[in-house]
Amino acid sequence: MERRRSVLLLPGQGAQRERMAAGLYGAREEFTAPMDEFFGRLGTTGERLRSAWLRPAPNPELDESAVAQPLLLAVGHALGRAVGAAAEPPALLLGHSVGELAAACLVGVFDPADIGALAAARSRALEGTGRGGMLAVAAPEGQLAEELGGLGDGVELGGSAEGTAVGADGVTVLGMADGVAVAGAADRTAVTGVPDGTGFAGLADGTAFAGVAVAALNGPRQTVLAGPREALAAVEQHLRDRGILVRALRSGHAFHSPAMEGAALRFGEALAGFGPRAPRAAAGTVVSSRTGVAVTAEQARDPHFWGGQLAAPVRYWPALRELLDTLGRRPGLLLLDGSADRSLSAPARHHPAVRDGASEVVPLLAVGRDAGGPADARVFAEALHRLGEQRDHAAVS
Repeated sequence: MERRRSVLLLPGQGAQRERMAAGLYGAREEFTAPMDEFFGRLGTTGERLRSAWLRPAPNPELDESAVAQPLLLAVGHALGRAVGAAAEPPALLLGHSVGELAAACLVGVFDPADIGALAAARSRALEGTGRGGMLAVAAPEGQLAEELGGLGDGVELGGSAEGTAVGADGVTVLGMADGVAVAGAADRTAVTGVPDGTGFAGLADGTAFAGVAVAALNGPRQTVLAGPREALAAVEQHLRDRGILVRALRSGHAFHSPAMEGAALRFGEALAGFGPRAPRAAAGTVVSSRTGVAVTAEQARDPHFWGGQLAAPVRYWPALRELLDTLGRRPGLLLLDGSADRSLSAPARHHPAVRDGASEVVPLLAVGRDAGGPADARVFAEALHRLGEQRDHAAVS
């Protein structure tokens, strides 16, 4: 029997939690070592980040991008390293926002020794720009287009002809001219760099909602908006008045919106100094949540492909849905959820491939009151056991 392919899902800003994965720290050396290396390379800044990470809730400091993003990057990378060391590297990696940068480090696009410097460069790029907020909305983008008078136009754009899609065998790369890819961004955004305005779904100037844009598609009815705080507050009240559930995310920036174009350019320029490389063939395939398809060697070497992510919408659900549609039953997927709230796998649980049991969600961390404590090590061990069962079953079939 052919083995299910493992897919490592890594979170981004908004999914950070106090003491996320901290129960693995000191309990699993393969997780502890990369975390200590990350903190050590940052010196006094690393010590402050370690303290912020291990502090129990409530911890408002974790709402700050300069704290949350480096920790999400480090924890995501350490989780991937731990899975690879204790079992085997995931076949596929799908990261949300900064989680995609962690995935890039895991497959060798960036040197793991540079993770601390990468985090610092990302934080510097954010200085003085893109202040605002993000709002999670329990509605599809089409409904928001109707409710807000145009928001959502242009979100579902065709993929770039230069992109690639993960094939039915999990490694075959297919051209996108036939529309296989889902929700790819406009060519300039998806392939080479910072958006030029095409592909953003924003509201026109002169409206109460001006500057608010679709920042992420996280599920069939899970859309994230980003923009200036005043305009975002007007959108929030408008949607609440219409009975739509909304929730402010833990972010002080309008990530993945036009407000971040300057930061995206600066980050791309900084990333050039790290010498991004093509992924190692044996390290797994990164499926981009910008394009919805596998990252090509050319894209991986382009620093502005990674830097432009700051200003481009995140198409996480279309990318995950495409994986489940194409590989969910041939032979199935093991979705390794690396989030501390299991939000990454939540939309997948309703997909037919998961409902039918052909694919399976495997959490890596404990949630709720158990999160960040000894239960993390127990849940992680259970995930490794499940991966081992799959390997052993395939070996004897």
